[in-house]
Amino acid sequence: MDEKVSRYLVISEQTFGDGDGLRTKVLYATRTAELMFVVPEVADSLERGDLTSISPGMLAKLRQAQVVVPAAEDELAAIVERNRAAGRDISRVQYILMPTSYCNMGCVYCGQEHVQGRLGSDHRDRIRDRVLRAARLPTTEHLQIDWFGAEPMMGYAAIKDLSADFIRVADERGLGYSSEIVTNGSLLTPRNMAVLIQQCRITKFDITIDGPPEIHDEHRPLKAGGHSFWKIIKTIKKVIDDPAHAHVRFEFRTNVDIHNQDAISRYIDLMADLAFGRPNVTFLLMRVRPWSNDVSAIEMAKTDFADQELGWLRQMHERGLTFMRMPNLAKKVTCPAVRTSSELISGKGDIFSCTDQPLVPGLEQETVLGHVTDVELEVFRPTGLYDDWNDDVESGKSWCKGCVFLPTCGGMCPKLWREGYAPCPSYKFNVQGRLGLAAERLGLRQLTTTAG
Repeated sequence: MDEKVSRYLVISEQTFGDGDGLRTKVLYATRTAELMFVVPEVADSLERGDLTSISPGMLAKLRQAQVVVPAAEDELAAIVERNRAAGRDISRVQYILMPTSYCNMGCVYCGQEHVQGRLGSDHRDRIRDRVLRAARLPTTEHLQIDWFGAEPMMGYAAIKDLSADFIRVADERGLGYSSEIVTNGSLLTPRNMAVLIQQCRITKFDITIDGPPEIHDEHRPLKAGGHSFWKIIKTIKKVIDDPAHAHVRFEFRTNVDIHNQDAISRYIDLMADLAFGRPNVTFLLMRVRPWSNDVSAIEMAKTDFADQELGWLRQMHERGLTFMRMPNLAKKVTCPAVRTSSELISGKGDIFSCTDQPLVPGLEQETVLGHVTDVELEVFRPTGLYDDWNDDVESGKSWCKGCVFLPTCGGMCPKLWREGYAPCPSYKFNVQGRLGLAAERLGLRQLTTTAG
């Protein structure tokens, strides 16, 4: 069978070694999101497209990672069809639930407009019925419930109430069940977190911390006044110190703009000093980007952020904090907006396909797909604006068609592309430095740098 080197391959420009004669280069196969370490001669052969000098054993490994593929394969078509199939797969049902439309913080970069109020009992029952209807389908194998906001902990009672029935039915039917929460963290306590973990089976907390105490509290102010940094940190620290919670994952996200960029290094040192360097605690730095709002006055340029991010990631590496060097899973589903069996239900009971639509002035009214009280609503949501996203990719309506990172990125955000904003991930701009960090993680060091 004729074969070729995949177009979805990144090779390190640097050579790495261990000081004892070992020399290696790093391969990143984006079709499988797999990192491989090979001798420079193999990397050079791949760059030349010459497979004849590679041993049969190594070729077998390269085929498994899809570094080497059939010569006749249309790789773009294969990736797009793979992603389409994943978007049509209804065995995994996902509901992103907003138990309230209000948030107790007033972050300057937020594009949402918050209003007081929680899910009423009627709306709550309709949501329960809608989720359980899908959970009882014979095609359903896994139920995923994610709590989102505004600030979901403003609707803590609804989370407890609804989770109990979701878990009961999932257990009765033998379904897989997963749940996570995206929260600002300010309303978390050790007691309610224990309930969320033990009773609501939440196994991941996504918490935003925008820098050291004084920076975070200014960047993410409480509407009622006061400070939140130390309350959040002390609560999470107490919870992760409990061995019973070792299975729970925590992700600290930091939204970076021109106002807090100079404080990120201090923040990293502080979190390391506070002993957050643990396998189940990860750190994510994200450049502030539009949320249907104008953030041009505060957002960093993509390449400027990528350059600085590499330094921050190196600092995390040196301080023992956990972070993603490169994606380790291929992204078959770009986001919930491209999957038939995923939907968001807002605090008003409105149904959306995209998490960036509810509570956004103008957009919310234009993009609502239905309401939980609609008696003729099908089990799965109506077609949303971005269900045809893979058609856009295939036809070249975004840069994704020719991008080596399409299999691990999936286009990142269809909504932003259609608004004329390229949401490319930072690793597109600093991949070589990240590959170096992957090598250093194994105790290797850079030996040479290839010019160009």
